[in-house]
Amino acid sequence: MPNKKSISLIARRAPYGSDGARRTLDIAFAAAVFEQPLNYIFIGDGVFQLVAGQNPIEISSKPQGAALETLELYGINEVFVHRGSLLNRGLTESHLVCSANLIEDCALKKLIAESTYVINL
Repeated sequence: MPNKKSISLIARRAPYGSDGARRTLDIAFAAAVFEQPLNYIFIGDGVFQLVAGQNPIEISSKPQGAALETLELYGINEVFVHRGSLLNRGLTESHLVCSANLIEDCALKKLIAESTYVINL
């Protein structure tokens, strides 16, 4: 049986203001349904997608936090957060709604380079 191709899905958009964050989450769930190996990577403003306790109803938006909490249920276990992006935004791992692996620049570059497909939203 041939090895499955890996996908690195890069979430770099803030959770509100556009549909980019929601589209990224939809792609992650679709990959999980088809049992594709997936690295879900949050960098830049994308780290804000993982912040717990958001109340987007104030800006007439739907919360994503509950969906992100279910990633493990869908078999999405490889969740990475770029440490520099987190720190630059005054956040720590304790602010996140789900467990994630903090990743440095070199490891991030290697992870992306080893992926068969990279989807950058």
